[in-house]
Amino acid sequence: MGKESTFDEFVDVVRRLRRECPWDSVQTHESLKSCLEDETREVMEGIKILSESGNGENLCEELGDVLFNVILQSIIAQEEGLFTIEDVISGVSSKMKHRHPRIFSPEDSEAAALSWEELKRQEGKKNSASEKNN
Repeated sequence: MGKESTFDEFVDVVRRLRRECPWDSVQTHESLKSCLEDETREVMEGIKILSESGNGENLCEELGDVLFNVILQSIIAQEEGLFTIEDVISGVSSKMKHRHPRIFSPEDSEAAALSWEELKRQEGKKNSASEKNN
């Protein structure tokens, strides 16, 4: 199949498509909504195929298509001055660490005792407060 690509190389591929491809260069968040919906459905089908056959090739391909959509949306957002792919990665990493205190902060027994739902509710309260302050 050729040389393995890194994440950064893949982001560069998507950036080039955004600059040079007639279709990718004109897409917007709004125009890509149906693509992401379609690819998400295809991931679900890939999971079904994996469950039924044990073959993960289709799932791997479809997850790649979803990743492409995430990267393209993030590049568009960066062009608009909203956020970058690095912001997306940093945000979800922080969120997952917060939602898994037993793993990432086992010394914080109070947080470790909270359920996923309670931790998620805390995030919602924090987000509401920061929106009011902006």
